[in-house]
Amino acid sequence: MIKRPTAPQTTPRIERIRTFDLMRGLFLIIILLNHLSYYPSGLDIITGRSMMYVSAAEGFFLISGIVLGLVRGRKLLDQPFKKSTKLILKRGLRLYIEACLLTLLFTVIGWMFANNPGLKYGIASPDTPFLAIVWNTLTLSYSYGWADFLRYYAVFLTGAPIVLWLLRRGLWYVVVVISILIWSLYPLTPGGENYIELSWQIIFYAGMIIGFYWPELTNFWRAHFSRRTRIIISRLLFASFITTAIANFILVFGALFWNIEPLKSIHYDSIDFFEKDRMTWRRLLLGTVWFWGFFVFMRRHERLITQKLGKLLTPLGTNSLYVYTIESFVVFFAHLFIAPAQPLVQILPWYINLVISIAAIALVWLAVHKRFLFKIIPR
Repeated sequence: MIKRPTAPQTTPRIERIRTFDLMRGLFLIIILLNHLSYYPSGLDIITGRSMMYVSAAEGFFLISGIVLGLVRGRKLLDQPFKKSTKLILKRGLRLYIEACLLTLLFTVIGWMFANNPGLKYGIASPDTPFLAIVWNTLTLSYSYGWADFLRYYAVFLTGAPIVLWLLRRGLWYVVVVISILIWSLYPLTPGGENYIELSWQIIFYAGMIIGFYWPELTNFWRAHFSRRTRIIISRLLFASFITTAIANFILVFGALFWNIEPLKSIHYDSIDFFEKDRMTWRRLLLGTVWFWGFFVFMRRHERLITQKLGKLLTPLGTNSLYVYTIESFVVFFAHLFIAPAQPLVQILPWYINLVISIAAIALVWLAVHKRFLFKIIPR
């Protein structure tokens, strides 16, 4: 059993986990490309066209939870609880305000392009009283224009102080039980985006537990397993990740794009078992294997990856919420002015899709590099 870490006399020095910065940066690129959905582009093999049984979004939220548990939990263990709570709720409030403003902004802009085929679905009717839209936005019953990520994050941060209070008392198992109970409520709801917080919170708060106990977990890993055993387990985990990911890619693309009949039957019989909104236990299990298998690879080759891709991935990963906000504008206007999303039916030639995709990544990276609106948009 993991023992509760006692508050040290001085705050322990916990190094930043650079692997998570690289992973989160890559996840944000995948999320951007999947939201753009300009396929085929040659980048399909990396993104899976958002059709895989696990998405980069799960990894993004898990890392966000880990970082919060580590930075606002473990690193501030010798500080008053009020300090952590204040920092968390302040960030949550900023994200809530930003999510509401983005929803209203994208709604108004969307009305100006009501007949545009690239307009994102789900926009409120212009006939709806604007005050009603504002109220629905403030109560989080209406979200539009890729503001959903920020809304989920704001809600999770609201519950984070309770989780942190329990973790500081060693009651991690209470967090697990409560989180599972909340997760199990989703099937009782009408479903859809308005209830995703119930199912997806299990990823975020699991991350908080992992982050809070990161020093204990890493010490346990090193103390109780020999180097040879650690290597074997890591290789098995990576092998499980890579084989299941390839199998899933072949299954999905064979069914949806290559029109292979046996694969179509298997895919459509299996897809409900990995429902994204509900976050089924099978999807959670597969996501766990993929995440930690990928982590093993990134951790093992962190130095090389940093040398080759660090200048691209690290700035994105360390400014993740800012990056997502900028991505939301890039995607929204790209669909209006260039072409609608094309995840299943090809509209543009593949090389045009590739150019647009690379240009979108470059535009987001440039915004980070130039610190565009850094003082306004939460990072």
